[in-house]
Amino acid sequence: MFKINGKGAALLMLLGAMVGSMAVTDASAKSKVNKEVAKINISNIFNANTTFTTGIGVTEKNETISPYNRFQTYKLNKSLKLTNEFKHKTATLPKGSVITGYADDQGNIINVDNTTLSIKNQKRVKKLGNWHYSYPMNKVNNGAVKKYVRNTAFSYNSLASVPKLSVKTSQAQYDGAATKLPFISVTADSQLVYHKSGQSFGATYYAKIKKFKRTHSTITYYLNKRVNGVTTKRTKIGKHYRYKLSLKLGNVFQSRDSYNGDAGAYNLTVKNGKQSFFLLVEEHTVLQAYLNTLTGNESISTNDKDLSLAYINSLH
Repeated sequence: MFKINGKGAALLMLLGAMVGSMAVTDASAKSKVNKEVAKINISNIFNANTTFTTGIGVTEKNETISPYNRFQTYKLNKSLKLTNEFKHKTATLPKGSVITGYADDQGNIINVDNTTLSIKNQKRVKKLGNWHYSYPMNKVNNGAVKKYVRNTAFSYNSLASVPKLSVKTSQAQYDGAATKLPFISVTADSQLVYHKSGQSFGATYYAKIKKFKRTHSTITYYLNKRVNGVTTKRTKIGKHYRYKLSLKLGNVFQSRDSYNGDAGAYNLTVKNGKQSFFLLVEEHTVLQAYLNTLTGNESISTNDKDLSLAYINSLH
């Protein structure tokens, strides 16, 4: 048994106090982050993954926030021919289709998110073989001329409100989990869809959203039937029974590198009753800069701090 002299005991007491202080500070930091993020309207959370034009910290003066978001929603004013990255096959979305995707500054669609297309259109593009994105055959396509402006179960302020939320399991503590785990999305024809894995293209299970409600902190969908993989509560609405699904913003957590355990990406928990989903905070986004400003985990330029703070405040 080791004996500790007076100086040793004092040193241990000092170290203990320092560790205790660090723990309190860490807990306080987490509490602050969660409190600030909770101010964001849950219907705006995918706006927070809007990117900077040149990347975090690249420049102090010329940096701006990109006006283009990959979750932007549009309504096609004419048919759009799509292909996969190899251009071996094509599929056509008819005029009037509602899509989600990136656009350029000339009103042309750059890519289309397959997982938020209507179920009918998902079946049209399935033959392309690419699970997440399809690409216009022609760069000049005018597919992004008309924004989809209706506020529906699918879109809010011309942005897909639930394009992808991954199921939160123990794997979520590691970077890259969102590419493998099951996820849910809401499609252009207001279907709540469950995908069995991060790489699955088609809907595994889905149900029609018959009614929905938005508050600052919660999105509530009333489905026409149960969907495996999500928590619902049977409730009577008028003459019909519906299956109530609620999504509420939860805590922020940071995943880590599976190889060396280093701190990795930020993620936002979205609670669904007894289970949870999560939204990956992507690289070079406004929300990533904002969270780094709050935590001090990474150095952020003064310009990006100011831009991210103003933008996130606009999402409250």
